[in-house]
Amino acid sequence: SILIMIGERKDELGGSVYYSLFNELGAHVPRPDLEEVKNQIFALTDCVDEGLILSCHDIADGGVAATLAEMMIGNEIGCEASIPGNYSADKLLFSESGGFVLEVLQENINPIKSVFATYDLKTDVIGNTTEHQVIEINNVIRLSIRKAKEMWMNGLREKL
Repeated sequence: SILIMIGERKDELGGSVYYSLFNELGAHVPRPDLEEVKNQIFALTDCVDEGLILSCHDIADGGVAATLAEMMIGNEIGCEASIPGNYSADKLLFSESGGFVLEVLQENINPIKSVFATYDLKTDVIGNTTEHQVIEINNVIRLSIRKAKEMWMNGLREKL
């Protein structure tokens, strides 16, 4: 299936999970545009009502990299994704700017783009799921589902 990202990645790593790994707070915290968020929700519910979406996950803690990992771990499938933007890889992958990742069938791409366009929202096809149990993002992350699941389930335990 195809992966579509809703919501532009921004330089908003302040207070992020990523910065916390370096004991940093950062300065650029996410600043949601409430009108855009409202329109994203309306467009999503329209797509759900029309049966166009297989699955959906919000982009929040950990950014789009964490979102994709959580989606793939849950289904035990892999993905190949490329997150667009002019920022450094860490900002693109771990920015906690709001948004969503949708998993859709190929034939639903244009209808979904059309729904989001009615709300003046941009969509980006960022990749696809694969049968290989590996998460690959921007040629920077290559992680097996097994390892990602292990880290996700035991991460806190290892910190204690």
